[in-house]
Amino acid sequence: MPLYFFSLKTRNAIPHAERQGEFPDLRTALAEAHSAARAMLHTRRRHAPLDMHGSLDVEDEHHRPVARILLADVARQIS
Repeated sequence: MPLYFFSLKTRNAIPHAERQGEFPDLRTALAEAHSAARAMLHTRRRHAPLDMHGSLDVEDEHHRPVARILLADVARQIS
């Protein structure tokens, strides 16, 4: 199965932890990335603000970006 990385990108220069996982296809990886973004927003709202101008980038096994999820869009979907 292909390996995908989820990389949180924000305007600050602070490096963020990267998640990775094997998924059968990009569609499944995107669904998992959306779930991860929602979980991050819920967690960060309680503990520390998250930059809504950031994104969760989905990268292939060579760390090439294949999709981008805007955190502001996810926040609007769950509010």
